[in-house]
Amino acid sequence: MPRTLILIAVCCAAASGTIIDRSAILVGTRVIKDSDIRHDIRITAFLNRETPDFSLASKRKAASRLIDQELIRTQIQSGDYPVAPESEAVQLLERIKKERFSNDAQYRSALARYGITEPELKQALEWQLTVLRFIDERFRPAVFVTDEEIQNYYKAHRAALERADPKAKSLNDLRPKIEQLITGEQVNKMFEEWLDRARRDARVQYREESLQ
Repeated sequence: MPRTLILIAVCCAAASGTIIDRSAILVGTRVIKDSDIRHDIRITAFLNRETPDFSLASKRKAASRLIDQELIRTQIQSGDYPVAPESEAVQLLERIKKERFSNDAQYRSALARYGITEPELKQALEWQLTVLRFIDERFRPAVFVTDEEIQNYYKAHRAALERADPKAKSLNDLRPKIEQLITGEQVNKMFEEWLDRARRDARVQYREESLQ
């Protein structure tokens, strides 16, 4: 979801008067505006089935998420990583609608209640899928799971693994699942370590000091 951001204050006409959409944070040359923070809170609340929270603490969390997203977006663009196709976002959106809402009217009502549009929701889902692709392509090739790690994981989690898969009778039956779980853990760890380094190296300027 790359976008061109211009370092200006955008004035929006509203029924109650003129609202100044201030630039809240600079990440390198990219701008995070007040409206971006509020929008992230609405989208995140919708996806998590929560009530939007516009408290200062919530805005700080949203600002942190958006800073991370800008760092990831920069890496995706510089590394020429693929963007998730729109068709995948459409499929995910349809699954959400089917699982959460009885009919289209209920779904549309929820969008209106959260103050978001379907194109905005689809764009958010497309971005999430793009990030997952980036994480998988960037870090999974570096993961190597040893037999010792698989055996240790089996010993530590045998009861839970067998409850989840009653047909599994041995380590060999569970080996593919264990390898997948360990791989996922290692990929997540490498991603978090990379993100921590990216945060430390980033040039982040807060135009709203309260968001620090």
